[in-house]
Amino acid sequence: MRPLTGRQELLRYVIASVPLVFAGAAWAFIVAQGIAEWQEAALDVALGVVGLVLLHWRRRLPFVIAVGTALLTVESSSATGAAFVALVSLATHRDWRRTAGAAAVLWLVFVGTSFVDSGWEVSTLVAAVGGAVTIGCLVGFGLYRRSTRDLELSEERRREGERRDGLERARAGERARIAREMHDVLAHRLSILSLHAGALAHRTDLTADEVRQAAAVIRDNAHASLEELRSTLGSLREEDPLGGPQPSFDDLPALVSEVREAGQRVGYSAALEDVEQLPPQVGRHVYRIVQEALTNARKHAPGAPVTVELSGASGTSVEVRVTNAASPRGAASVSSDGSPDGPSNGLGLIGLGERAALLGGTLTHHNDGDRFVVEASLPWSVTE
Repeated sequence: MRPLTGRQELLRYVIASVPLVFAGAAWAFIVAQGIAEWQEAALDVALGVVGLVLLHWRRRLPFVIAVGTALLTVESSSATGAAFVALVSLATHRDWRRTAGAAAVLWLVFVGTSFVDSGWEVSTLVAAVGGAVTIGCLVGFGLYRRSTRDLELSEERRREGERRDGLERARAGERARIAREMHDVLAHRLSILSLHAGALAHRTDLTADEVRQAAAVIRDNAHASLEELRSTLGSLREEDPLGGPQPSFDDLPALVSEVREAGQRVGYSAALEDVEQLPPQVGRHVYRIVQEALTNARKHAPGAPVTVELSGASGTSVEVRVTNAASPRGAASVSSDGSPDGPSNGLGLIGLGERAALLGGTLTHHNDGDRFVVEASLPWSVTE
């Protein structure tokens, strides 16, 4: 049960006080004319005030207060307003049986007081019919308030459910984004670490300088992995929602240089017109796609040369093509359903497809003779 605001509560007391004010004024006039004694007037007004006080508990004890204020009207016309408000409150918040009981008590009071005063006269018939109509209207208004309250609660629950669902979808999307970032970042770094660690483990003809150089590369990449992991996980913290600076298209030459220094043979060409107009989000996705494609080549076709080709122009699209010789072991082969085989189950390429789809682009991968090809097409102009 939703509590009333201060303004709503005041309005109900004002409505209940209207009969009390009019009855008090009428009693003052009657007493002044000597038609009635002041004690009778004082009792009527006092019982009306009692009815107003009882309204304070109408939501906690609605049936008791509705019946109690109805009985007060036996001796007090001033309490009629309080009785009406209590009956409406009961009809709004309780079942029809209690509402019908309280309404019957109030109607019997109307008819009974008129019968005691006038007997079976026209006035009693008018009181019976008028009382029934008035009480019916009050109960109907209470039921209307109940239906509107239920609709409001239902709508509020629906909005709350939608809000919770939206939050869950946002959390799921954010978890997926973080997972993609962690995969893209760590797979790249760890594949370089694996390459150099394997060289140290199997090469016995390396000089001391070559061993130190390989160890330095392993150390630097391990440090870079920790820094990038810390930056990516920073997106989980409220104070760092973006997880630190993101890579851009301008970082691609540095990425290519890094993997070349690690021993991967990469041919790189970027024939993009108006590259300075390339939206940052497109450049970031191009970087991640190339990074992941190079990582896959190192994992599935170690030692094979890789070619990275970029093309496109403002107003068209950015085309990315990465090719490498297929591994003699078939690690880069594609299964019949179009997904790459191997221990990674194609999760990297699935992530690449999701990145392209985020921008409304496409990504495909296939074997072309003895070469494995990854091709992506991203729209040049997008809106985040």
